[in-house]
Amino acid sequence: MNDTPAPSTSGRLATKKQIETQYTSWLAKLLLSRMWEKQHNVAMDPPRHITASARFLSKTFLPSKIDRSAPIKAPIFILGTPRCGSTLVQDLLSRHERIGYINYGMDLVQDPELFYAAHKMRSALGLDVKGERYLQDSILVHGGAPAEAMRFWGTALKLDPHLLTWPQRRASDFSAAEIEFVQNTIRHVLYCFADQGRDRFLTKCPALLTEPLLLQDIFPDAKFIHLVRDGRMVANSLIKLYELQVQQDIAVDHPVFKTDHFVPYPRVPGLEGWMKEYGPRDLRTTAHIWDSAVRYIDSVRGQLRNFHEIRYEDLCESPSQRVNELMEFCELPPPGANNQALNERLSQVGKVSHTNRYSGFEEVEAIAGDSLRRYHYL
Repeated sequence: MNDTPAPSTSGRLATKKQIETQYTSWLAKLLLSRMWEKQHNVAMDPPRHITASARFLSKTFLPSKIDRSAPIKAPIFILGTPRCGSTLVQDLLSRHERIGYINYGMDLVQDPELFYAAHKMRSALGLDVKGERYLQDSILVHGGAPAEAMRFWGTALKLDPHLLTWPQRRASDFSAAEIEFVQNTIRHVLYCFADQGRDRFLTKCPALLTEPLLLQDIFPDAKFIHLVRDGRMVANSLIKLYELQVQQDIAVDHPVFKTDHFVPYPRVPGLEGWMKEYGPRDLRTTAHIWDSAVRYIDSVRGQLRNFHEIRYEDLCESPSQRVNELMEFCELPPPGANNQALNERLSQVGKVSHTNRYSGFEEVEAIAGDSLRRYHYL
């Protein structure tokens, strides 16, 4: 792997090769280039012509005909801090023939009623763009790739992005209509994949790290995968994430974050205090975040009916074996032997076009030593 620890104290931003953005056609570039440049963790409203087109098609030729009483079987939630490798796990599992997910095209239009129309319109017209996320992490995304859908989950579960502490809500804190909205959104997502036989929902959003009990209230048979990565690497990488997020807030002039920048850290117990004491760019803050995150999950794992934990390093060492274990846990049938998309992605695990430089290991170990030892990082 190219992101192994390097003995450097010169900074934590990565050096990398330039990855060129690709459009499927001149029309795609005309319609999508501005939105691509305005990528953000919390998706911004799409141009009016896209929303209007999707709404017209939804009301006429491409309505989303969901069965609002249909059960949602064992949705899969990947839990973990940002920079732990959860995008990799999501990307691998989403290539299974039965998995459906909120993709970037759906996340763009926001309204679940329009997901199907937007999904079909993008596919039929061949309108797409592929390139690296603004996070500069060698992750290539496109309109059909799984999205974190932070705006949806934040709105649906009342997770205010401006606050550094979120109350621990349970299903009893929501109305029946609010719970139904979450469930129906997933039904709309799966309807988009119905013709492919994809009937199992998968999502990964760092904001959900602190919400597994609420999610289990809403989906009693939910499957939870907790991914852990060496806290020394995560603590360093979180600072890089914050720096890039600030740059993107400014670059896109995000209407929601004009007075304060979006903090892309999970709202783990203690976050607000560390932010005040050390600030967002301090390794002590991010070391505490990682430590608090794994301790929080440890405190609730006994209440989760279907829970599986995996280390990122073990996944990288034996990708096929670990992915098969995850699929077995999720009660997914073995992937087809001809699943070229999955096999191709498995062959790419660990290959990146950037080099991260880590430092301050002793500082992280002083704060999170017990948790690092528990996960055999020390």
